[in-house]
Amino acid sequence: MFLLSYHLDAAHLVVELGEVVDLDNEAAIEREIVRLLPCCGPRAIIVDIRTPLLTPRALGLLLRVRGQAEERGVSIAVVAGHDKAREILSSAGLHRVLRVAATLPGAELRSRGCRPEPEASRNARSGGRRSAPPAAGSSPPPRGPYADTSRPRIPGKR
Repeated sequence: MFLLSYHLDAAHLVVELGEVVDLDNEAAIEREIVRLLPCCGPRAIIVDIRTPLLTPRALGLLLRVRGQAEERGVSIAVVAGHDKAREILSSAGLHRVLRVAATLPGAELRSRGCRPEPEASRNARSGGRRSAPPAAGSSPPPRGPYADTSRPRIPGKR
């Protein structure tokens, strides 16, 4: 098994996954990606999924590789250029865990811990409608890569 890989910059290694992961090639793909996980090399690996079909085996492979990468201090992000692939990752609840982005620059930002830009701010800059300013006395919005999940959830309160 040979996966195309290249350095985006000194901190990011991109690994292109261009075929559907199935029983026949799952172990070989995992070995190849893990082989590319250096102990002292890039701080982040970006897996660029080039196929719209993500099988359960592919999801398991991505989670196992993520675990092994984090053990070595390397973060992982995923580029899912096809809508179907992003939909599968999102419905599986892995969109945040695997830091999924639609483009390579987006995945680079996600690997650094940046959140994707909200729709409202994109629309405001492009001349769309702006949202209302925050109410006086309200707390500032949370920041960070997991800001949406770090707020306490109290049943019955919004």
